[in-house]
Amino acid sequence: MSAERQLPLFGCGREMSERTREETTDETTERPSARRPEADRPDVSSMTITQIREYVAGAPLEPGDSLWEALAGDARCGVREIVASEIRRRARATREQSRLDALRRHERELWEKGCRLIGGVDEAGRGPLAGPVVAAAVILDDGDIEGVNDSKKLTPERRERLYGDIMERAVAVGVGRVSQRRIDEINILHAAREAMCRAVEALDPRPDHVLIDGMEVPGVAVPQTAIPGGDGLSAPIAAASIIAKVTRDREMVEMDAKYPGYGFARHKGYGTEEHMAALTRLGPCEIHRLSFDVVHEAAGGFSPAYQRFRKLLTEADSASALEEIGVAIRDYARNLSEYELSRLRALYRRSHLRVQARVGASRNAR
Repeated sequence: MSAERQLPLFGCGREMSERTREETTDETTERPSARRPEADRPDVSSMTITQIREYVAGAPLEPGDSLWEALAGDARCGVREIVASEIRRRARATREQSRLDALRRHERELWEKGCRLIGGVDEAGRGPLAGPVVAAAVILDDGDIEGVNDSKKLTPERRERLYGDIMERAVAVGVGRVSQRRIDEINILHAAREAMCRAVEALDPRPDHVLIDGMEVPGVAVPQTAIPGGDGLSAPIAAASIIAKVTRDREMVEMDAKYPGYGFARHKGYGTEEHMAALTRLGPCEIHRLSFDVVHEAAGGFSPAYQRFRKLLTEADSASALEEIGVAIRDYARNLSEYELSRLRALYRRSHLRVQARVGASRNAR
């Protein structure tokens, strides 16, 4: 990331750039044209199509000038195709600029309210059966990054290129990661929120406001705005989606070498046919999410010991009974999976609250 990027100054943003251009209009119109003088233009009728293509690539064309008219009226189909290609290129550039302008709308609204640094937040990896969930937070300056978009709409090659552009040009980038073990402990929704909070905390400088894809995230320490579908509606959220996706994909490629046979480099942990077949054949590995039903079933389901402890906790009617069950679970813990232990801990807490509530109600009734 470059520390020299210009920041929008208290609501100026793109409008500041537009105003600067307007104020310098008179000056720029007095400057010599960037186009080549008419006298220096070649006689296109004596040039090959290859020569014309190379010349046009280095000489800006404007509809209405003599070179454009000469090319458009050339008898050769290949030359006229050069003109048609240039027209299509300009149309694509216009559409892309309109799209990029729309992606900055939420930032412009906040700039006008006095916010200076606005971050976008998104996560990757809620759906896979294995690996971490990764979130990213990105603060952009008021310049556009061509091609930035929802990471799901981009090819892997395009995401990699944009990842480099974002890392180079962003004001700040923060990444938060939550492991599959933590996911099994607190569930994937809470894990994704935790990753987002970590990503925002990692931003330096600290944002004045963050735009978050989807729903608001409890625990974020700065003002936030939730934007459903935000990775396709906000440039900083789209940038965050790219950073999160590429970061997680790279880790899953590394996991493919560590845990061969599952195909992590190809499917990144998602439940593809290949992954499901490997899961059935090999069983879960260390990075699989046992809290996901399909993975847990592949691991053989709940053990008889878990089922017994669960029944005891559900039926316990006193604090002393719960204490005895808790001691028994601790003594037997080495024979239970991490996922089973996490579920029993949660059930123990709920049972303890249930017993306390019943005791309190009994006292109040006296």
